[in-house]
Amino acid sequence: MADCPRCQHPRSPGARFCSRCGTELAEPAHGAPGGGEVDGERRHLTVMFCDLVESTALSERLDPEELRDLLAAYHETSASVVERFEGHVAQYLGDGLLVYFAYPQAHEDDAERAVRAGLAILEELAGINPRLAREHGMGVAVRIGIHTGPVVVDEAGGAQQHEAVALGYPVNLAARLQAIARPDSVVISESTLHLVQGLFVTEDLGTHTLKGVSEPIPVHRVLRPSGVRSRLDVAAAAGLSPLVGREQELSFLLENWDHAREGTGRVVLVRGEPGIGKSRLVLALRDRLADESHGWLECRGSTHREKSAFHPVIDLLRQRLELTLETSPEEQTERIERALDRAGLDREETLPLFAGLLSLEPPERYPPLGLSAEAQRRKMLESLARWLSELAAQQPTVLVVEDLHWTDPSSLELLELLIARAPTAPVLLVLTFRPTFVPPWAGRPALEEMTLHPLTRRQTTELVGAITGDRRLPSAVLDEVVKKTDGVPLFIEELTKSVLESGLLADRADGDAPADRLPELAIPSTLQNSLMARLDRLGPAKEVAQLAAV
Repeated sequence: MADCPRCQHPRSPGARFCSRCGTELAEPAHGAPGGGEVDGERRHLTVMFCDLVESTALSERLDPEELRDLLAAYHETSASVVERFEGHVAQYLGDGLLVYFAYPQAHEDDAERAVRAGLAILEELAGINPRLAREHGMGVAVRIGIHTGPVVVDEAGGAQQHEAVALGYPVNLAARLQAIARPDSVVISESTLHLVQGLFVTEDLGTHTLKGVSEPIPVHRVLRPSGVRSRLDVAAAAGLSPLVGREQELSFLLENWDHAREGTGRVVLVRGEPGIGKSRLVLALRDRLADESHGWLECRGSTHREKSAFHPVIDLLRQRLELTLETSPEEQTERIERALDRAGLDREETLPLFAGLLSLEPPERYPPLGLSAEAQRRKMLESLARWLSELAAQQPTVLVVEDLHWTDPSSLELLELLIARAPTAPVLLVLTFRPTFVPPWAGRPALEEMTLHPLTRRQTTELVGAITGDRRLPSAVLDEVVKKTDGVPLFIEELTKSVLESGLLADRADGDAPADRLPELAIPSTLQNSLMARLDRLGPAKEVAQLAAV
């Protein structure tokens, strides 16, 4: 598969254009990941349209070669951001980009990735605009529209040209949303908002009548990330369903906490499939310890930041030091100094390291460390381990690190140091991960493992009852929920809520209905990409699953 002849960027499967600079590629590759030809595959896609503002005016004012260079900078910057969030630039449409999230590889958070990518494009273009203004006398502004929904991804083109094209309403609506956006803004549809609710601060722009769309469409502008770290935190604010079927696991964590607070630290590895309830179990532990005197530190790996060194640790530092976007650099420095003093760490040796993690320029009174990159990395690991150990020494502490499968290697090295120190410290480390991650710490002292298994039918029925309250599901529907969710708590909750929102139980006093009048239970939009991501990971076996589903 040939790389781009202009910038040498690796070619994406099925791409006709370079995802970095937009150059058309010869001899297009066919097929999608997974080993099959694209053949009318139905997918739940988040579509982004990104378009240049006043491109006609730009072409009038600039020399054609200057315009080409400016557009290349815009395309390269935007495509680089899309690639970072693992989207797919499907087409370069002159001065616009058509981008798919959830194709060719689905992720369970594709709508979130699309919105974050849109905001990042605005930020990156703002960063290069001063240079563009110096070189060409003007910068660029863009409008971005995002919509989520079902499409068919098919192969289009003649015998010599092929490209994967998404066909369906979401593509057209994303383009219409882009057209009504203000310059340098991201607007999203209601369906996309439903998937990212609480993760971003948004502005309701009311309903708009869009060209070619029969009904007025609610539109929302995305202002910035909300700072919420997970969807469970969003759900917790609205009220969580009770913890069902995890009594033994919670008791096991509490037993290990008893050992930890007496000075014999423990490490508990919690393994489980997506949606099985790892984070919900951690939240239940936090609730049970709410009335006890203890420290609680929590961070997580990020699917968007797997290659960013110390990303979970940086998040932990910001939480502990209570740093926000409004905290001035001077105040950040003072808070680091106070934290180092409390931990008994040398300011001159450690503050430049911590400041570097927080992208903060150390004051001039701190001389450069003069260490090699490798020596500085080792010093960083040791300083962080000492800082966290000292926090635990001040009071018994629970340190939770979620999603190890998305955690960068540097953070895993720090965990190795903390695990080695755990047996003699009043600390409980709770580390959660999916089965794809293989912990490298097997056999270490004070280390325990648990695997979360699917709920039984009885437990599933109990959880459904807790969600529906005094509204009883028809027995045939309950059977379908049990069968389709396979004991995965997240699936149980989402499918049950989907049934309630469908109006199936409206005006039924007995809660039962004839089986032949029950609608087919559709997969909720909140689960579409999670299930598609599982399918995409099957590789060549995906085609077998698709055939078996027909």
